Amino acid sequence: MNRAKSHLQPIERLSIKSDQAYRLLVDSVRDYAIFLLDPNGRVATWNPGAQHFKGYKPEEIIGQHFSVFYSEKEKKAGKPEYELKVAAKEGRFEDEGWRIRKDGSRFWANVVITALRDEAGELIGFSKITRDLSDRKRAEERYRLLIEGVTDYAIYSLDLDGYITTWNAGAERIKGYTSDEILGQHFSRFYTREDSAAGVPQQVLQAAREHGHFEGEGWRVKKDGSRFWSSVVVTALKNEEGELYGFSKITRDTTDRKQLMDRIKEHAEDLEAEVRERERINADLEAFSYSVSHDLRAPLRTIEGFAVALGEDYGERLDAKGHEYLKEITDAAVRMNRLVQDLLEYGRLSRGQMVLEPVPVAGAVAGALKELAEPAADVQIRVPHEAAVRAHPNTLVHVLFNLISNGLKFHAPGVPPRVEIQIGPGENGFSRISVTDNGIGIAPQHHARIFQVFERLHGPETYPGTGIGLAIVKRGIERMSGRYGLTSHLGKGSTFWIELPAANVKE
Repeated sequence: MNRAKSHLQPIERLSIKSDQAYRLLVDSVRDYAIFLLDPNGRVATWNPGAQHFKGYKPEEIIGQHFSVFYSEKEKKAGKPEYELKVAAKEGRFEDEGWRIRKDGSRFWANVVITALRDEAGELIGFSKITRDLSDRKRAEERYRLLIEGVTDYAIYSLDLDGYITTWNAGAERIKGYTSDEILGQHFSRFYTREDSAAGVPQQVLQAAREHGHFEGEGWRVKKDGSRFWSSVVVTALKNEEGELYGFSKITRDTTDRKQLMDRIKEHAEDLEAEVRERERINADLEAFSYSVSHDLRAPLRTIEGFAVALGEDYGERLDAKGHEYLKEITDAAVRMNRLVQDLLEYGRLSRGQMVLEPVPVAGAVAGALKELAEPAADVQIRVPHEAAVRAHPNTLVHVLFNLISNGLKFHAPGVPPRVEIQIGPGENGFSRISVTDNGIGIAPQHHARIFQVFERLHGPETYPGTGIGLAIVKRGIERMSGRYGLTSHLGKGSTFWIELPAANVKE
């Protein structure tokens, strides 16, 4: 036999080796069932891969008809014979479906049957390659069940031209079409006439093609013709080779949110208009108060001057009652003059440019103390000379004056007033200047209102004042882009604080 083999031609020996190599290759494959059928569909060969996931040993299956892998229903329908007939006619048949193992369990198979012919073209059998895709099928089924169970989102697929290929329960609920009514229809029917005429559906698919993704919002149309505001996401679908084969589309009905946002926008516009109107009115009132205050200064000086002259020139002729009346006139003129000055200062803070510069805090405190009516008051200053803030110098002096004078004014009867001023770090590069007193304190519910114009917690006969001092503090600090606040409780004194951007005194 060896002699006979040695006389074979090289091409014949190569053919024999090729057949052996092919057989070894097929026998080594375990992920695919690869076997041959005779022209009548009976199993002629059987590889380990076929035994691995179909369960039959070679001696159990060779010679059996391949229809043993099909369900009874498919056998009765003639499916195995149909597959061989198509393969014989077309040369190839490919399909996916459920197949049966030896133990009766099912698996999802991808099947390719190829017709085998000899040199004369006569059919000599079929090759059959089967792949177990059960895991993929189960994943697809879970995905399908998940998508179909979603009712808050319309989730469906489109082909390359935009025709609908799948339709979930959420799409039916939101858009009103059943799957039988909408499958095969173009998705442009969900768009308004204006958008369709403008080519919006085509623009959406083109954007998804170019960028892989499209996201937007707009009005869409339901089956009954009603409109809803939708949030849309379109994603390009590509196969393993990167070829585009369709689109997925997710639509959410956000009409309620749209209507809410529209109402908020309308309300915001109304508020802006109201704010602008109030600002105009406030500007008019401030201009009016400035004008009135300015015009009042001359007659007040006249009243005060004549009251002083009356006391000096005719004081001896007045009795005790006359002197009492004269004092009332003088005190009233002084109070009115103080009110006018405060109104003018408040108005000044509302107008004009305010240039900020580095201001030494100790110097500003000294300037405020010079204006006090009680220069010998107990004021403790704990401010380093190098401490500085960015501020408008005169405004900072006036703010500190109002805080210090308030601290000295609102003390309990018989208790000497004491004020302590100190500086420390604030937040985000700010410095905090604190003015702490030992006064009567302020209840927490009144902390916000006392910074408003003419807000007073006590009558002028108890604690005299104009009710504008803290409003000047508020307006001045706001104009200097700072912050202000208060810590206080009844009977425990108060700490008023302001924060301004820290600066270097050397600047």
